[in-house]
Amino acid sequence: MAPSLRLLIVEDLEDDALLVLREFRRAGYNVTFERVDTPESMAAALANPPWDLVVADYTMPHFSGIAALEQLKQSGIDIPFIVVSGSIGEDKAVATMKAGAHDYIMKGNLQRLIASVERELREAEVRRERKHAVEAVKQNLERLKALHEINLAIISTLDLQAVLQILLEKIGLLLPYCAMTVRLFNHETGELEPVACRNINEQEWKANRKGVQGLAKIALENKIPVTVSDIQTDPRAAASDFARKQGLVSYLGIPLIAKDEVLGLIVFYTKERRSFSDDEIEFLTTLAGQAAIAIHNARLYEQIKKQMVELEKSNKVKDEFLNVMSHELRTPLNVTMGYTGLVRDGSLGEINAEQEMALGKAMSHANDLLKMVNSILYATSLEAEAIGVNAGEVDLRNLLEELKTDYAIPSDKKLSVVWDFPYDLPVIRTDHAKLKHVLENLLNNAIKFTDRGRVALNARHVPETNTLEFQISDTGVGIPKEKLPVIFEMFRQIDSSQTRPYGGVGLGLFIVKKFTEMLGGTVRVESEPGKGSTFTIRIPCQVTTPQIHRARPAAPVEKHQGNRLTGKF
Repeated sequence: MAPSLRLLIVEDLEDDALLVLREFRRAGYNVTFERVDTPESMAAALANPPWDLVVADYTMPHFSGIAALEQLKQSGIDIPFIVVSGSIGEDKAVATMKAGAHDYIMKGNLQRLIASVERELREAEVRRERKHAVEAVKQNLERLKALHEINLAIISTLDLQAVLQILLEKIGLLLPYCAMTVRLFNHETGELEPVACRNINEQEWKANRKGVQGLAKIALENKIPVTVSDIQTDPRAAASDFARKQGLVSYLGIPLIAKDEVLGLIVFYTKERRSFSDDEIEFLTTLAGQAAIAIHNARLYEQIKKQMVELEKSNKVKDEFLNVMSHELRTPLNVTMGYTGLVRDGSLGEINAEQEMALGKAMSHANDLLKMVNSILYATSLEAEAIGVNAGEVDLRNLLEELKTDYAIPSDKKLSVVWDFPYDLPVIRTDHAKLKHVLENLLNNAIKFTDRGRVALNARHVPETNTLEFQISDTGVGIPKEKLPVIFEMFRQIDSSQTRPYGGVGLGLFIVKKFTEMLGGTVRVESEPGKGSTFTIRIPCQVTTPQIHRARPAAPVEKHQGNRLTGKF
């Protein structure tokens, strides 16, 4: 098949132009040509590219080869330019080459013209390929830069509207000839809602809501880009009237997909007929994927913020309810216990032994209920971080002596309580109430879960590490190994069934852990079902009066004394 050649001949003599044309045809070229001989006619010809080659006579009455060469250079068209002349001196030939001509040929040696043209066409093709390669590299660098800038911009914020605004602004710099729209699915309504646009009338666009149909439906259901060269005439276009009114012609719709979820659709419009290349579609699809991740993250952030607000509101309501109920319950409980105590003690008249026993049980249960209410108050205050550390001087021996006097063995239990601590414990700086509450809770738990055997409290000061260590051990039911990781959580109980034999609301150990941590300490538990449990509390201590010297008491013997507890120290 003969190679095609579009030839522009700058020649005032038609016969000379035909001679040039004949040489090309003899060489096997299928030539399409145009002859010009004035600046005006050449300008008109250059406005109708593409041309493969210009062959120009050096001298013409109203035009010249050098003038034609200059006109070609000004047009910016990069094609070979060969000068043909009947008589040209060496100086003029050199000047012609310096001016930018690719070769010059004498009219009497037109056979040389073909060889020169073939060489120049090959070199022109190489130049074009290099230029295309350079342009492709430049374009890819610009796209990579744009993707990088867009990525940096859209990850700089988690606000959805800000993400969309930045996205469209950055794409607008890269594709200034495009109008763009973004529509996202509303999870609550399931509709595809207009959320952002650029280079288009926003009010009219939002008013032109057509739902998921036409080209949008094809793109979203198949999760593929859809391109149309003329949206105004395409029968699948649901918004063809709107497109005509806005002057939109070509269409490219790309689904926004993140984590395999279709979030919405981004559409690119041009106001001139355009066929989007595969390279452009691939780039814009990559960009849409990047945008979809940013939109997904922004929506997730908005959802988390909303949930946090709802959770905060719920917690506030819960805390207010518990606080009010706890305070309202505590007042009548204290009154009930007070009057019950007066009756039991005979202040309001004599009572018999059976009545005294019944009133004692009533006071015991009322006291248990009061402890539960107080635990709820503590727990809600801890959750709201409304409790602080109130540090002061604490005489550890006096603190433990206070605890001893508060405990009585329930009549239905066959156990003893052992108090094991040295006589010379120091005075330290800590929160008296919190430390006492921790020890009380652990002792209460130990007695509650131990029916027979013993409960022991051991205390010692470790000067080497400047810490205090308390151990509360029992020979009670113990705790299963799988339950140990959760026993310090709020409202956790070893047995939560309706038939469980032990009372309580599951806040004691939660408060123990929280108070211990507030004092800067740690709590550890070792337990075995059927053999009992040991809780170890370690807290740092600031000694204010070391080793208080008291008279060493006689070593006591562990024993029961009615329902009061005695022990050794």
